[in-house]
Amino acid sequence: MIALIQDTPRARRLAGYAALLLMVAIATLSLLPPAELPDIETSDKVKHFLAYAALAVPVAIRLGRGRALMALVLTAAFGALMEVGQLLAPTGRDFSVFDELANALGATLGTGIALALRRR
Repeated sequence: MIALIQDTPRARRLAGYAALLLMVAIATLSLLPPAELPDIETSDKVKHFLAYAALAVPVAIRLGRGRALMALVLTAAFGALMEVGQLLAPTGRDFSVFDELANALGATLGTGIALALRRR
């Protein structure tokens, strides 16, 4: 089968740029005070899950074949870092183990999607 995403230097470079942009967006949204966040009618955990699933795809593509576990760990670790940042920042946000669980589950799905796209 033909892969939907080719493992080329260009694809990996573009995936790296996409991952950096998503990291900046996630960090910004994670560290803003709650009153300044856009009001999106869905569960906070769903937002975390989707954000980290979206981040894990380009991270896994950037790291390349054979590094899926590393992509998963790095993405989940970034989520944990954002949770600690919320705890330390004077924005009224709190650290949540359940948010980090949603982050890790999203990272797992995103990594799986990246693997599936490469194997088609």
